[in-house]
Amino acid sequence: MYYTINRTNLRDRMDEEISIVANDAYSDSGMSLYDSIVLTEKDREMVARFIDDAINAFVTRTFDICKYYYTTETGGQTTEQLQFYIPDFDETMENATKDEITKFLVLFACTSLFQSRRPSVVPEFTDRTQAALNKAVTFLKSRKSPIRIW
Repeated sequence: MYYTINRTNLRDRMDEEISIVANDAYSDSGMSLYDSIVLTEKDREMVARFIDDAINAFVTRTFDICKYYYTTETGGQTTEQLQFYIPDFDETMENATKDEITKFLVLFACTSLFQSRRPSVVPEFTDRTQAALNKAVTFLKSRKSPIRIW
């Protein structure tokens, strides 16, 4: 199985998660903290590092079945993929597995951001991140059911 890393999609999903948290953020005096939490253009490099950290964490957790590949094609376009060696993987679980990997990468990167911008939500995001990782790993390590031949 292959998982292609789409950084634009990951950033967009991060924006959604961060926006939800920012909408509910108010100071003790009742002032909105939205602008101090949401991502801006100046955060681009930091977000890229958080996504790199998320990818590294996922590859480290699944090192026995996962390899990271970064290729540059003609014209300078790059492709990043996670390749999984799981010969008896149940292909019917592929979309759900990819969704959980995406969720993990997004939540991991958001958690990293919230450590400095909104520490009060870090425990919740840490739990959600761990749940997504556990679910993705469970899907990846699930095998096809044996088929009886009579």
